[in-house]
Amino acid sequence: MLSRLSLFVAGLFLMVGLAACGGNGADAPDAADTADTFDPDTPTTELTIDTVDDQMLYEDDRFTVPAGEEISLTLDNSGTTSPAMVHNVVILNTMDDEVINRVGQAALEAGAPNYIPEDDAILAHTDMADPGETVSMTFTAPSEPGEYRFICTYPGHYGVMQGTMVVAEA
Repeated sequence: MLSRLSLFVAGLFLMVGLAACGGNGADAPDAADTADTFDPDTPTTELTIDTVDDQMLYEDDRFTVPAGEEISLTLDNSGTTSPAMVHNVVILNTMDDEVINRVGQAALEAGAPNYIPEDDAILAHTDMADPGETVSMTFTAPSEPGEYRFICTYPGHYGVMQGTMVVAEA
């Protein structure tokens, strides 16, 4: 009889303990609370562009900045394994594919360490970020609203590693 009573009391404590820990979920964050709140269409003066692991991709390939404002841009290179996953952000003054190709090809000739050619189409650029590294730059957004291409000029990357900077009226 004592062992049945002991089991009953132990079971009762276990149920009370589990019920106390379970809660109704009201305090637990939902997906909307924990999701990245970056909105590419909301103008910002401070932003971070992440890369996609060991791929030639920007996680956020579109962002909006206010015209004529000083912008602080950080590139976070999340690559970890491949020494070829070195990246930068080079902002151009155009969306023209011919100019993008010209700058991307000239980057090869410019060479290491940053593969930045001398070209009037370049508005701003970060240094190269090795895998796992973060680099930053500050620049003034164009005063002319519109769309501007950004690329990675590490050899072979610019063809697929591209994005759009939207400049919105301040």
